[in-house]
Amino acid sequence: AHATRVTATDVNPRALHITALTLALSGAPAADVREGSLYEPVADDETYDLIVSNPPFVISPGARLTYRDGGMGGDDLCRSLVQQTGERLNEGGFAHFLANWQHVEGEEWTDRLRSWVPHGCDAWIVQREVQDVTQYAELWLRDAGDHRGDPADYQARYDAWLDEFEARKVKAVGFGWITLRRTGAADPSVVAEEWPHPVEQPLGETVRAHFDRVDYLRSHDDAALLEAHFTLSGEVVQEQVGLPGAEDPEHVVLRQNRGMRRATRVDTVGAGFAGVCDGTMSAGRILDAIAQLVGEDPVALRDRTPAQIRLLVEQGFLEPA
Repeated sequence: AHATRVTATDVNPRALHITALTLALSGAPAADVREGSLYEPVADDETYDLIVSNPPFVISPGARLTYRDGGMGGDDLCRSLVQQTGERLNEGGFAHFLANWQHVEGEEWTDRLRSWVPHGCDAWIVQREVQDVTQYAELWLRDAGDHRGDPADYQARYDAWLDEFEARKVKAVGFGWITLRRTGAADPSVVAEEWPHPVEQPLGETVRAHFDRVDYLRSHDDAALLEAHFTLSGEVVQEQVGLPGAEDPEHVVLRQNRGMRRATRVDTVGAGFAGVCDGTMSAGRILDAIAQLVGEDPVALRDRTPAQIRLLVEQGFLEPA
């Protein structure tokens, strides 16, 4: 409803019909529905502010079920979708995808996903789940109802999945989301992380805030961070673990109750710094006060703390005032 022009593509004519019907029943403006795979029905000069897709991302031998199976080798469908998106986005435009990706022997999954990111785009890649190849094959065979049929057919299909994975040296499959933003930055930000824990839904504003923080940190070096003022984000709590009566806790953790609901370990300086951030004093002045309180050299503290401040801003625990 917030868009002025919507283009929807699918290889399945029935899916396009249901799309048009759903929009009509919802009272939403009609979409321009086009039959074809991914960007094939879209002209080269058509660009968008927002691209979303829940593609047929399942990595399977063949393409037996159109709605879920990619029909390309391994995770090539998700890779090609991501790689082709950069030239389709307007400056500042976003793309959001659900995806599966292979965990290949001898290769970090984060390196694999980073190689997918198109030139000129920031990216935020979050792995939500990982399944070994046997779990993955069983999940999607059950999804198709194959476990209720002929046991010999089930075994043959199961073996075909495992043979395909073995040939590609795939040991597991990751699932998660990929968000791109078209940017003119000379050094795009690509964050690939694993976060399997519960998050707050919907996450739209959390995603937007992530990229706002990327812009902020990209334009502020360590000296600028020390001159900046910060506030502690809403609903952040501190957890401490240690022996009763001990002078210092063994672990100090900051935890969010909103958005990604992250938890991050900090030292006593980081915890004290976060607790004082209310926007009234610069980061450097806060560190000078902490240095005086704990008897530490203020210059040394200013030198070593910006990295921790940068991480707390990046993860959304601190917000620029």
